[in-house]
Amino acid sequence: MRQGKVKWYNGKKCFGFITPDMPNENGNTDDVFVHSSSLKAAGIRFLNENDIVEFEEEVRNDKLSATTIKLIQRDEESARRFQERRAERRRAAEDRKQREEKSARRGFAFWKK
Repeated sequence: MRQGKVKWYNGKKCFGFITPDMPNENGNTDDVFVHSSSLKAAGIRFLNENDIVEFEEEVRNDKLSATTIKLIQRDEESARRFQERRAERRRAAEDRKQREEKSARRGFAFWKK
């Protein structure tokens, strides 16, 4: 298995790329594509930028793809930023929902008068 660092991973798009530490047996040092199905098979919910992983690769559609992935070390700083962004999106959604509920009530009261 090769080791590498997660270059980026987008959970909404369900894919990302890993930058390998060393070239493979063919001397290839290209980034390796990683799909969410590989993560799901490994029991990993998400990847953050700069996480260190071990992976096996195979060629699919003339490109390198990670098949088996194992999380070695989580980048705590990236994980913290991810959690903060997630909490901010949830707060914004809750605020938006409360504003919509208030405006719906106000409209009802307007017609009631």
